Amino acid sequence: MKFQLLNVDTNAKTVKGQSKGYMTAVLYLLPAELSGVNLCPLAETAGCDVGCLNTAGRGGIAKDRATFTAPNGVEIPDNAVQRARLRRSLMFLHDRDGFMLQLWKEIIAARCMAERRGLTLVVRLNGTSDIRWEDIPAAPVSNAPIFTVFRDIQFYDYTKIPNRRRALKYRNYHLTFSYSDKPEFAPIIVQALRTYGERVNFAGVFSGEIPTYYMGRWTINGDEHDLRFTDTPNRFVALKAKGRAKQDRSGFTIRPTAFQIATA
Repeated sequence: MKFQLLNVDTNAKTVKGQSKGYMTAVLYLLPAELSGVNLCPLAETAGCDVGCLNTAGRGGIAKDRATFTAPNGVEIPDNAVQRARLRRSLMFLHDRDGFMLQLWKEIIAARCMAERRGLTLVVRLNGTSDIRWEDIPAAPVSNAPIFTVFRDIQFYDYTKIPNRRRALKYRNYHLTFSYSDKPEFAPIIVQALRTYGERVNFAGVFSGEIPTYYMGRWTINGDEHDLRFTDTPNRFVALKAKGRAKQDRSGFTIRPTAFQIATA
């Protein structure tokens, strides 16, 4: 039975892009190791596996709090959102050609939908994953990555992987590095700074007040929209903690000191 891979402006944040003339299609898979294969290789180190938005909104609601067992043995909410993410993940892992062919067809359909509405389609492939899409051939459509098949479409993602240098060569693929304040993540931040420099903005989740200056960069409000490719370069994208992230104590969320706020 066929099912949709892409969610088109079903997210309360991405839909904000319509006021700026964009329609956003997002691919949501099961994050971290839930699918049985780690699709977010640095989630545990960063601490974002605990506060992941996978269970935010409808993804965390289940009748009578029912759960089902994910392939890695973890219990997750039993709802249509999680079941769909599981099906997509298993298709990506076990039927890659079928997955990429369907993704190609859905991007074409989404672009037509956007054009009918007078909007420009943009695509985010890592809605709840962190895959190196620059290394994934769009076979059987192409042996090159999917963004080379659609050079007229802007693709973008957040990533915690610090060395995706190959991704930077694609003009229509924009990355924002996802920051974690967890001490174990510090060496990864150093590597990311060496790899990306000012070419890639940083983004982090804040608990409490947000300073106007962080990590040597001016902060911008990342909750106003999700169109990260439109952000001014060399900025720190500030996101407010949501869902489980509000209770995060792993170090993932940023808790600025009074000094940082006062001197920003």
